[in-house]
Amino acid sequence: MINLIVVGICGKMSGSVVSAIDQEQDMQIVSGIEAVGHPLISQPIGKGFIQANLSSIIKEADVVAEFAIPEITLDNIRIAAKAKKPYIIGTTGLKDLSKIKQYADKIPILISTNFSLGVNVLFNLTQKTAQALKDFDIEIIEAHHKTKRDAPSGTAKKLAEVISIVGGNNPTVHSIRAGDIVGEHTVMFTGKGERLELIHHATSRNAFANGVIKAIRFMYKQKPGLYAMQDVLFSK
Repeated sequence: MINLIVVGICGKMSGSVVSAIDQEQDMQIVSGIEAVGHPLISQPIGKGFIQANLSSIIKEADVVAEFAIPEITLDNIRIAAKAKKPYIIGTTGLKDLSKIKQYADKIPILISTNFSLGVNVLFNLTQKTAQALKDFDIEIIEAHHKTKRDAPSGTAKKLAEVISIVGGNNPTVHSIRAGDIVGEHTVMFTGKGERLELIHHATSRNAFANGVIKAIRFMYKQKPGLYAMQDVLFSK
């Protein structure tokens, strides 16, 4: 049985993850973490309770998964590293990864801007297409619900990054925030007389939660290092 602690347990993404974990036979939530003063502190969750202090319960976990705000990420990774616990980061808006990478020498850390299996295949396809169509103009269009904090999305930034790795034209990123859109990403390659579009639509947060389940099983077995969903999908 894989015992899990979820940081940011009351968020939208975490709600989908918790529901997905409840359907699995080989993993369980042993506790959740929320901010001091959150109204659900001390409420039951899984096999334990929602708490405000990760350090007091870290020993209960086999894996920690975080879907929270970037301001708390480094402190929580420090706690996990001291306890030698694998850490999954689904928090977006992280600006400085250098310190996080240092902790990857002590524990396995997976960082992903998007856990959707389809989106991670989109990263792969986008990189290969950009390599083949280096003279094409490239536009990235992303749309999310109007309460999403960051723009462009972490996924759009990652798409731009994989394009730059192979020397493709610097893409322009367009962000839309409207209604309750779960997540849509289009990478448009436009040349003379033709256009190619790679499109991913997320219709439910279950798409992300299913990817988290795969990431949990993967990280449970890993040695210290920095990992991505590409490793989860394409490692032998």
